[in-house]
Amino acid sequence: MEVVIEQGALHGHQNKTLLSNKPYVSFLGIPYAKPPVDDLRFKAPVKHPGWSGVLEAISEGNKCMQYAFMTDHIIGSEDCLYLNVLVPQQNELHEKLAVMVFIHGGAFKFGCGSVNEHCPDYLLDENVIVVTMNYRLNVLGFLNLDIDECPGNMGLKDQLFAIKWIKANIAAFGGDADNITIFGESAGSASVHYHTMSPQSTGLFQKAIMQSGCAFNPWAFNEDHKVTAFKLAKNVGCSSSDPEEIVKYLKNVPAIDLVKGTQFKDETAFMDYKFVPSIESDRVGNPFLPAHPKQLVNDTTPVPVIIGLNNMEGIIALSDYRIGQFSDDRITDEISELLKNRYSTEVITKIKDFYFNKCSIESETTKLEQICHLHSDVLFVKDFYRGFDNFLKQGVSPVYKYEFKFDGELNAVKNMVFATRPILRQAIKGACHADEIYYLFHNKLSGVLPKPNSPELEMCKTMGKMWSNFAKSGDPNSSDLSFKWINASLSDPKYLSIDGDRTRMAEGMLNSNRLRLWQDISGSVV
Repeated sequence: MEVVIEQGALHGHQNKTLLSNKPYVSFLGIPYAKPPVDDLRFKAPVKHPGWSGVLEAISEGNKCMQYAFMTDHIIGSEDCLYLNVLVPQQNELHEKLAVMVFIHGGAFKFGCGSVNEHCPDYLLDENVIVVTMNYRLNVLGFLNLDIDECPGNMGLKDQLFAIKWIKANIAAFGGDADNITIFGESAGSASVHYHTMSPQSTGLFQKAIMQSGCAFNPWAFNEDHKVTAFKLAKNVGCSSSDPEEIVKYLKNVPAIDLVKGTQFKDETAFMDYKFVPSIESDRVGNPFLPAHPKQLVNDTTPVPVIIGLNNMEGIIALSDYRIGQFSDDRITDEISELLKNRYSTEVITKIKDFYFNKCSIESETTKLEQICHLHSDVLFVKDFYRGFDNFLKQGVSPVYKYEFKFDGELNAVKNMVFATRPILRQAIKGACHADEIYYLFHNKLSGVLPKPNSPELEMCKTMGKMWSNFAKSGDPNSSDLSFKWINASLSDPKYLSIDGDRTRMAEGMLNSNRLRLWQDISGSVV
């Protein structure tokens, strides 16, 4: 299949979906902006000039430069602004297809939009176009020196540029430019949240799905970006305190050394990432985040949203090392550190008593579950309602809430955390952070497939159906689902409990007793 867009002609590759052999065409490695190198390093993305002849869009573009997950090895390239478009072929009615744009997670530090890792077969089966993208990460994506030469939030501006590219070009692929849903997980979900509140993104998409992440999570925003920037400069040999001088110096440092320079020796706190979104200075042209998210969120453009959490997000904290840090004599210090030492001893004691006062007399499993809940709550849950309260208050567009708790063979992150501890894998029930991803996307690298007639296979089909129904119409329901997902309201905050054939509506707030603790601590409703 050949497609002609403003930049030039593209030739795609024919494929078939995993479950139903539905034909689709993938267009891989399309450059959506100029490579952000040399003088474009640290700047907002710039239009790609295009190509002559036909671009064979059959292999993916480079990953953005990053530490390979869980290693000290740096991979990827600065030249990484590429996206992939996957188009189902059996479109008998020849109607314009709904478009789903996926923004990957990874703490704004890791990850990519590769279809090897995020192959959207289950969504393509439902006849939607899926687009995945790369965006700049870490220091190259989020260094902020409050000047036009290095304005901050380059990674978010890459996403915005890609969404604009999609809106301008997707009709050529058979897509509906006026029916775009952006969705993401973790940092991708926080990114989606930022797009709902940035004045730059208004009107570019019609719906949003946020999976386990919002702008208010402690890892998703840096209040002290200037301190971080000067620290990095010093780490790579620049002692100037003049932002112009620093940028000039940093543009000549090899990208790999910049990424290495982000390893601050004095900071090893769990999930404390520095190169993440931040407020842009009023001296910067076209800011993406012109004010604090707390302020911007009041002017959110209402769009239909799906937003949810996994029931055991904090399993990601259950490495042997982290468990060791919660020995009885260290719990108080560890809680304080997790909360960045911002709370009084009295508050820390209250938190310790809430999560751990019964643990000494109960089983080891109970203690591990409580360590998990504490991490879930600090990193994800306590800010969850702030993430979409304004949508509910506006009362203009539907808000569909969920909790994903399905625990099956495709729960890849949970399986990885407990790879050497199968007894714990059995003992601690539920879904870890990012586990739902593998029921929406097939990970070709893992080689793990849902078995025929298995609960996992049904879960893949159900997730694909709900998410694509929502992308098409703003409503996740259809007559072939065995339940009805009812949207939440301020007076009735019900949610869908997603758990295989036990999927059903549940009343009230998610994690309400744990949430009340954090509301008490903050002195107001979250």
